[in-house]
Amino acid sequence: MKRSKGFSEEEKENLRNKLCMACEKSWSKFGYRKTTIGELTKETGIATGSFYLLFENKEELFLETFLSVQERLRNDWMGILEKRPNREGFIHAMAALYREYQASPFLYDFSNPDFFALLNRLSEDERKEFTNGSLSFFEYVLKCTKLKLTVPEEKAFGVLSSLLYTVTLTNTVYDQEEVFTFMLETISDRLFIEE
Repeated sequence: MKRSKGFSEEEKENLRNKLCMACEKSWSKFGYRKTTIGELTKETGIATGSFYLLFENKEELFLETFLSVQERLRNDWMGILEKRPNREGFIHAMAALYREYQASPFLYDFSNPDFFALLNRLSEDERKEFTNGSLSFFEYVLKCTKLKLTVPEEKAFGVLSSLLYTVTLTNTVYDQEEVFTFMLETISDRLFIEE
């Protein structure tokens, strides 16, 4: 990241946070390709040139935004699981995650061409950062619950990821969240036992 003599460290941090919030909002609505640096700097009240004093490029902003969103989702999960570290809490947390994915498909649909456009602009290490955090978080979540897997961890993660992927189905004649929750409740009996 470039350094600026024009902003204090505190100002830089505040501006980076504002840009991340504006990026998340635009990314959720329009996707990566239609979110522009000019639009984001205008919304945050800084000159476009100042953007490059805070981030190397658009992709660095998107990566930081994504990691910030992931951290918020993790905190939400942990808040739910602290109150209910059992199967019911896990199902509640998964349903909350499903609603988040449903509300912001551009942020989470890794199979979307728009998302691929972003991933293709990242370095290999940055792509790993995007994709590897989910499995390690799943491992952490299990340690914070009273649940024990009845199948290998990678299989359970694959099943739950596939189930979350149903959020990308559109134009259905049924209540998608209701069906998701039903399937989750059904398969969770096969994936977990409560200790």
